[in-house]
Amino acid sequence: MEGFLDFCRRNKWKVILVLVGVVFTILVFTINFWRALLLLVVTVICYVIGALLDEGGRARVSQFFNELFKKN
Repeated sequence: MEGFLDFCRRNKWKVILVLVGVVFTILVFTINFWRALLLLVVTVICYVIGALLDEGGRARVSQFFNELFKKN
């Protein structure tokens, strides 16, 4: 078991991305491509908003969206 954990630590991103690929493939085959893509997009949006809330609360979310939609 220790060897497996060492492998995962050394190849963290490879392991994570392979798992994401496997989950996405299973979702595509079970619920179809567009639903799986929508699920992925909603999950990423929720993750980003959650990370912003963890970083600086509602003010950080407001700042992010103000910078995103700022007029030049």
